[in-house]
Amino acid sequence: GVQARFDEAVELLTELGATVSEVSCPHFAYALPAYYLIAPSEASSNLARFDSVRYGLRVGDDGVHSLEEVTSITRAAGFGAEVKRRIILGTYALSSGYYDAYYGQAQKVRTLITRDFTAAFEHVDVLVSPASPGVAFPIGAKLNDPLAMYRQDLATIPSNLYGGPAMSLPAGLSEGLPVGLQVMAPTMRDDLLYLVGGALEAALHDRWGGPLLASIPVLEV
Repeated sequence: GVQARFDEAVELLTELGATVSEVSCPHFAYALPAYYLIAPSEASSNLARFDSVRYGLRVGDDGVHSLEEVTSITRAAGFGAEVKRRIILGTYALSSGYYDAYYGQAQKVRTLITRDFTAAFEHVDVLVSPASPGVAFPIGAKLNDPLAMYRQDLATIPSNLYGGPAMSLPAGLSEGLPVGLQVMAPTMRDDLLYLVGGALEAALHDRWGGPLLASIPVLEV
């Protein structure tokens, strides 16, 4: 599974000369709920500009509909289901009486996660983890289950909240599907990502006899 491919990649890094040690980042566990308060709130605020008057698409401006109706029709036509979902969540989190309870608390969690990263990078150059808790899934398989989709972001969200660079690369196959490995570095140290990621990718290609994509069976469409 994912854990087995991750362990193999870490072992390969050790063979390449890396010193591997575990670090504690206790607030990473709260990253997922914090992110899905902060990101929708910011999306709700930023997307308010698309009101059919000043920016972007305009639908229903036929001289019959009122400005409010044109705005409603335009936003209904222009935003997809996930965008609408995030706007609703964000608007609620930013509403009077809930701002401090939700958005404000999530920002405090963001600060704690940043401190976790800062403390960890005092002991190691980069952090590695699985890129997601499961293998890649078929396109569209989880569209009707937004929470399942959100849970796939579990491992990558901490870096988004921290604001540091991160990359993912193939680490092997499980159940015939790709498993990703994530490398995270301190802010402004993208060079470390490419150094570690490039070395690991080259070693994995040597082990596989070529890129992982060549090993994946062609799926019927």
